[in-house]
Order: sequence, then structure tokens, then C-alpha cells
Amino acid sequence: MAFSKTLYLFSEVEGIVLQDGQPVEGAVIEQEYVWHWGDQRRTSTTLTDQHGHFQFPVVTGKSLTAQLIPHEPVIVQYLRIRYDGHSYKGWFHTKHNYDVNGEYGESPLRLQCDLRDDPGPHAETASFGICIRQAFTTESQR
Repeated sequence: MAFSKTLYLFSEVEGIVLQDGQPVEGAVIEQEYVWHWGDQRRTSTTLTDQHGHFQFPVVTGKSLTAQLIPHEPVIVQYLRIRYDGHSYKGWFHTKHNYDVNGEYGESPLRLQCDLRDDPGPHAETASFGICIRQAFTTESQR
């Protein structure tokens, strides 16, 4: 169908969880987004592996009206981390486009999350939490 365009609501996420510089195995990572236009909310979870890595696939949506009616996209994105009885504010961001990898201006979403850090704002990425932007690949960390 000519009007069927993929809308990227949450790009693929790859990350590593550390504590005192060491990988954290078995942390629960919760990914959540709220798409205001589509009045849609979704939550997914995964566990970190023995190297502290986690990954979520891309989340897409479709909406004929969102493609035809001019508007500013608002997709609130969260990553929460649960480990050893504690909950951590991993990453919070509001996405204002439907582009793949649009969170960081076409760069992949790669994060490093240190459980010892205090959550805070990151002006360079318009995000908040203990996770910071990293330029690593899963293969290079193994």
C-alpha cells in the first residue's frame, strides 16, 4: 500500500551494565515507550548476559493519520534497570521524529550504564539517567 510507511518508535538498543567497572550479569532491563499520537504503551524486558550486555530490537508502528496529518511526534522512551533488589533510572528520552536511529541523529543507540552513578541529565543527548552514550559494538566487548 502506498501509504504504509514504517514509523520507528524506539530504535534498536544495545548496552552494557557495569558496577564498579565490572559487568553485571542477570540485571533485568525494562524497556518502555509511550507513543502519544497512537495512544500506545509497550513494555519489554530482557536480562543482561555474563558480559553485562543487553539488547532490544527496533520497535515500529503504523498509522495512516500520523503520516497524513502534520504533527510533532512525541514518543517517551524509558530504560529501567533492576538488580540486587534495587531499581535504577537507566535512560529517559523523548523522541520527536519517526526516523530509524533518530534518538541520536541517525547514530545507533548504544549505552553504558553504571549502577554506581547517580542519575542525571545529559544535555548532549537530551536524555536523563545513569546510562550514557557509547560507541561500542557487542563483538568488540566480548
